[in-house]
Amino acid sequence: MNLQGKTVVVTGASSGLGEAAVRRLHAAGAQVIPVGRSAEKTAAVAAGLGAEPLTADFSELTEVRRLAKVLLDRCPRIDVLVSNAGCIMAKHTVTKDGFEETFQVNALAPYLLMNLLTERLRDSGGRVVVTSSQTIEGRRQLDPKNVNGKAKYEPYEAYADSKLALALLTREYARRHPEIQVADFHPGVFVGGLARGLWRERLLTNSPLRGTVERFVGTPDKGVDTLLHLAGTDTPLHGEYYKDGRRTDPGATAEDAVVAGQLWDICAHGTGLPL
Repeated sequence: MNLQGKTVVVTGASSGLGEAAVRRLHAAGAQVIPVGRSAEKTAAVAAGLGAEPLTADFSELTEVRRLAKVLLDRCPRIDVLVSNAGCIMAKHTVTKDGFEETFQVNALAPYLLMNLLTERLRDSGGRVVVTSSQTIEGRRQLDPKNVNGKAKYEPYEAYADSKLALALLTREYARRHPEIQVADFHPGVFVGGLARGLWRERLLTNSPLRGTVERFVGTPDKGVDTLLHLAGTDTPLHGEYYKDGRRTDPGATAEDAVVAGQLWDICAHGTGLPL
């Protein structure tokens, strides 16, 4: 698919991978709509690109619904939804919607947004590209009935569980909507703003040593290569997982259709969507 003139929505666009993706997609000729949590940072990304930014805090499901309404009002077609928003929280936090925040931001809110935009994506012959994580590969299966986390909270465990939940929901979405192309991908490891709640990561992000670290772990631009490939490829996408630009096996737990179906129903109940 040639991206020239295509409407591409990018969530998590205020920094890191999302910011890099917005710039590269714009350079490829797409009409990009950057969506971010920070109005100031998202506006800065959009400046000079001729793009009108949108803001949404995925820790509030009302914000996700508002975002979907604005997108439907503004966009006669949506060719690509890049579902990239994510976070790692330092401590166990429950949102006003009643969910553990890492799970809600990383899995539940993207699930809700995809579903609210499904009809527009279908009518546009569109696709969904989801930012995943290599933490899903070979991970033990999560319990769909315990999505709010264990009694002992650990930030990176919660993050990995939320990404596995997102991977399961992505594959279930592909099964339920075969007319919409869907894929997820691991963007690589790089210094970014994902773990904004952890003081060590915040310190590293603003450290003079950041450039040195990036020489070893890479930058968001490498991950954008795979994202752009999935956004523009003519190869049909039916829920596959990609890493380093190639289709990769995500592991049996990420492809467990039974658990995915159970999780889908729990998320539908939690967001008020029909089963």
